[in-house]
Amino acid sequence: MWKLRDIVVAAILSVVCGAIYMGWDFFNQALTAAWSPVAQGLLNGLWWLAAGLVPYIIRRPGAAFFAEVVSAFFEFAFGSPYQFGAVISGLVQGAGSEVGFALGRWRHYNAGFMMLAGALGGVGNTLQYYFQYGGNKLAFGVMFGYFVTTVISGAILGGLLPKWIGDALNRTGTLRNFEIGRQARR
Repeated sequence: MWKLRDIVVAAILSVVCGAIYMGWDFFNQALTAAWSPVAQGLLNGLWWLAAGLVPYIIRRPGAAFFAEVVSAFFEFAFGSPYQFGAVISGLVQGAGSEVGFALGRWRHYNAGFMMLAGALGGVGNTLQYYFQYGGNKLAFGVMFGYFVTTVISGAILGGLLPKWIGDALNRTGTLRNFEIGRQARR
């Protein structure tokens, strides 16, 4: 069951991630303008940072989906060049990540399950890219390459990076009243 502090921290972290996503939108567009879709996929995982960080800290069912949708909404509200597509991204990436945590029955938050959740966020991203951003017009090999690099990026930037951030925050003692802190003491 979610507690009020879980909701508040999830919302705050999601808004912060939404601001990060907004900056990442512009940085990524400038950096990858001349890159192939396969190379662009290498940077995608940062867009579902919230879908890994929030559930890693509060460890509640629905946290990945909630966090990613809220952060995507704020990314949109902050003026994302992807407009409402940012919210759709939050829905599909959050759903993919949530499936990863569901496969662990929301009890396993080790590196393997974090990477799985991040990789499945990449599946959601790839589906949106295929249907909304022209991936269906690419050659099969290019689209498959995009999928592979996006899933790898998701595992690292959407899975391992949130774990690393959460562990660093936990070491400070600020998360001792959250599930991550209680489980660390056991």
